[in-house]
Amino acid sequence: MSFLKVDGLSKSFGGLKAVNNLDFEVKEGEIIGLIGPNGSGKTTTMNLLTGFLKPTSGKINFRGEEIGGFPRYRVNQKGIARTFQLCKPFMDFTVLQNVVVGRIYGQEPSQNLKVAAEESMEILATVGLANKAKILVKDLTVMERKRLELARALATKPVLLLLDELMAGLNPKESDDACKLISHIRDSKITIIIVEHIVKVVTAVSDRIIVLNMGNKIAEGSPEAIIHDPQVIEVYLGKSHA
Repeated sequence: MSFLKVDGLSKSFGGLKAVNNLDFEVKEGEIIGLIGPNGSGKTTTMNLLTGFLKPTSGKINFRGEEIGGFPRYRVNQKGIARTFQLCKPFMDFTVLQNVVVGRIYGQEPSQNLKVAAEESMEILATVGLANKAKILVKDLTVMERKRLELARALATKPVLLLLDELMAGLNPKESDDACKLISHIRDSKITIIIVEHIVKVVTAVSDRIIVLNMGNKIAEGSPEAIIHDPQVIEVYLGKSHA
């Protein structure tokens, strides 16, 4: 049984095909990179996998169950969580309160606020924010908000975590720290799909990479194979470089 299997997945907006007949599989425990230029269909794919959009056609099979078209709360309850490129936490809540909200929803929700708070503190420790638990979110730095976004997703107890440009806006040192954190999360038996514009970051953490262009999959393989693929180089740098 496949962990995640996508067959013929398509999404159209009027005459525009944002995702076109996409096929791929994810094995449990992998880190999969999803890359491509702006408008290639990366975020649309994420939105389809997490129930924010309904497929025009195709199937999404997760742990033996067809989930394509499920509302996002049901997808989350099945064990899939995501982060967003633009963080939208509860700005006037504390860091801890934001994570507790995630802990009382999602898969295996906590029914006890005290227990939810204790579990949320453990998650904050994992992402390096335990010492910020009582601080209002509006007083956090960009990097700290990114880590909080990750903590809120982890609070729903996912087995599959989708990261949408977690590195956006971070400096090189912060990006390196985020890569180490992603690897640590995978070690806790969470499968990861990561969408990033920074190819160097994706190749550093991914087991396999899928490349999209104009809604179509144009390449799939190991990081080493992808960075030397002529079609991928052409998409990113132009035909003369390929």
